[in-house]
Amino acid sequence: MTVNRGERQVNITISKGRAIVNGLAAPFKPSPNIGGGLKPEYIVLHDTGSGLNDSGSISWLSDKASKVSAHVVIGRDGRITQLVPFNVKAWHAGQSVWRGRQLLNGFSIGIEIINPGKLSKVSEGLYKGVCTIDTRKDPSLVVKQAKTTAHGDGYWLAYSDAQVAAVTALCEALCNDYPIKEIVTHWLISPGRKIDTNPLFPLEQVRLACLGGAKPMGIVDTSRQDSDESATDEDDVIPIGTADDVTSHDEIAASRPVSDESAGGLGQVWKLVKSKTQWATTALGGISLTSLSGFLQDWRVLAVVGAVTVALVALIIFERSRKP
Repeated sequence: MTVNRGERQVNITISKGRAIVNGLAAPFKPSPNIGGGLKPEYIVLHDTGSGLNDSGSISWLSDKASKVSAHVVIGRDGRITQLVPFNVKAWHAGQSVWRGRQLLNGFSIGIEIINPGKLSKVSEGLYKGVCTIDTRKDPSLVVKQAKTTAHGDGYWLAYSDAQVAAVTALCEALCNDYPIKEIVTHWLISPGRKIDTNPLFPLEQVRLACLGGAKPMGIVDTSRQDSDESATDEDDVIPIGTADDVTSHDEIAASRPVSDESAGGLGQVWKLVKSKTQWATTALGGISLTSLSGFLQDWRVLAVVGAVTVALVALIIFERSRKP
């Protein structure tokens, strides 16, 4: 898809999970921080919260020790560097909820845009945050004050025209290649925990170009005091290896040990619970076990399930003890 911004033209297509920019494959630096196969339904836009040189963010997101990744990084000059194929899960969303579905790593593409995040004004033209921004030395940098309920009050670095052009072209190409339902930001899916992208990002402009301007809704507070966007507690944590290593979330859930896998005891309870879950899934219109995983994270639901399980175990033991 071709997008014009001033004198800059960006043409992007998708081929086998890779971005093709103006006829050439985007630079690719593979990140080891990945999950299994991905069928993307959403695009999540992020700020890197870093300095303005994209090499630092690319290095961090492709470092195994960071336990985070994204599908692409977009620099101030609009350059796109890919870290994870679009058909493979990246660890970018962390604890997140959108339209009632939790843990967006499992069904979204993550785009990191080079931007330092919230800044503080030191003096006229001089701002500090994770890096120093001096608009007197570099007039191409534009900092504006903005205040929103989600972001609070602060100073923010405007995105470059090249970045906006690249994000728009990439999102449009992804929407053409995958069944993308919506383009969201990190603060929308993790309100109270994240504030990126910053208030100056033209989200509605990008949505209008790609999807006709879908509006955000269903915001849920997922406040959590951490910065881990990895798959821990939400996705299949998979080391780089053979194809046999690529295991789905359902397979991992099914492989968790049960204290008794014999014909009786908890094994029998597990079979009963599984059969009832399958019945409920059918009755509710084909909801998968993966979709239920987020629902089952609610402590009240777990308490009810635990109580029912204990009662079933007691009933089974009682029935077995009555047999001669």
